[in-house]
Amino acid sequence: MPLLQVNNLSHSFGGLRAVSSFSLTVDHDMVWGIIGPNGAGKTTVFNLVTGVYKPDSGSVLVNGENIEGLPSNRIVAKGISRTFQNIRLFKSMTVLDNIRTGAYCRLGYSPAAAIMRTPSFLRAERDATERGRALLSEFGLGDRENHIASSLPYGMQRKVELARALVSTPCVLLLDEPGAGMNPSELDGLADLILRIKREYGVAVVLIEHRMRLVMRLCDRVKVLNFGETIFEGKPQDLAANATVVKAYFGEADEPAAR
Repeated sequence: MPLLQVNNLSHSFGGLRAVSSFSLTVDHDMVWGIIGPNGAGKTTVFNLVTGVYKPDSGSVLVNGENIEGLPSNRIVAKGISRTFQNIRLFKSMTVLDNIRTGAYCRLGYSPAAAIMRTPSFLRAERDATERGRALLSEFGLGDRENHIASSLPYGMQRKVELARALVSTPCVLLLDEPGAGMNPSELDGLADLILRIKREYGVAVVLIEHRMRLVMRLCDRVKVLNFGETIFEGKPQDLAANATVVKAYFGEADEPAAR
């Protein structure tokens, strides 16, 4: 059974069709790439899968269970976690507290238990803290847990966001332009980290990315979107030979902008 099965998702904003009949099957131990020009509908796909938007049609199944209509926190608890194109940390909170927020979808205690500080509440909080610290250590940030998140360099903030996504123990990790703003050396380090996450945490990965250096190194398969339509699906090394993909990115060879 696939970890994630997306079937013919479509979504419009008013009269604009943002995503049209998008399908994706994510199996174990797999890295998918979703690429395309700006405005192609890539982030909209992530928003549909994670419950930010409700699709006009189509379905999303996680481990065979239809998650349509569930709120985002319930979808995370089902095993789909994500990062964002623009880093969305709680900037005035500590690094550790930022990571702990990702675990709350699975803690399971009631508001009354939190008020009364029952043994189940204390145990769940302790477990979330231990998981957060373990991830910080794995990511080389063990000495930064009490630092305010906004004080960290950009690359470290990206790592904190990744750790927060992982603390919920997902089966599929959605990464929205994780390489944005990074130099080539940082991209290589990020690729190593994502491969280690896939190997050590047993998660499949779907990433949206413009940096082809990252796509070529990480992805087993890619989909290319243009104006909400899927125009290519296949191996990364076949992208350059596909005339439709080249046209979507660079236009016609005889157009002035292409000269």
